[in-house]
Amino acid sequence: MLNQAELGALASPLRRELLTALQEPDSATRLARRFDMSRQRIGYHMRELEKAGYIKIVEERRQRGLIERLYRVRPLAYVFAPDGFVASAEAQDRFSWATLINLIAQSLWDLVNLRRRADEGGKRLATLALEAEINFASPSARRGFSEELIQAVERLVVKYDEPGANGSRRHRLLLGAYPSPDNRKSSS
Repeated sequence: MLNQAELGALASPLRRELLTALQEPDSATRLARRFDMSRQRIGYHMRELEKAGYIKIVEERRQRGLIERLYRVRPLAYVFAPDGFVASAEAQDRFSWATLINLIAQSLWDLVNLRRRADEGGKRLATLALEAEINFASPSARRGFSEELIQAVERLVVKYDEPGANGSRRHRLLLGAYPSPDNRKSSS
């Protein structure tokens, strides 16, 4: 969960644009030219992002007698859905932590908006939640489970998907798995 300082650092639309720009290393000087702003203004916002832990210095080099610092987004995930900003999702595959984070974040925003619309219309919101924990004996067992789960879900989607049916309503399915934060062995 973000604290007040971390949230405050993201309040500025310019800072969110800087985070997007810093997917690749860059300096305040070059970003100032790119954004057509003073280096001091860009530097101020970058210092605030650095203090909050969103960017880090990845290289320092001498440039005309001065030290130029190159910054890059830290390898963490963060999202903002209202304006469609999503950052740090480098890999778009089903086994990528960044993909899972972005799917979860998008789903959270979808659910918040759907709940609001349902409340405004005086309707219920049809959802399904499933949670389970599983202890895999080996990486190959985890891989086998993942493959079987994907195949089972794909079979069910084919079986029940009827987009042309009268009154059909599209639903989004999200499945994800990650190591339990409490990674102690279970007692069962």
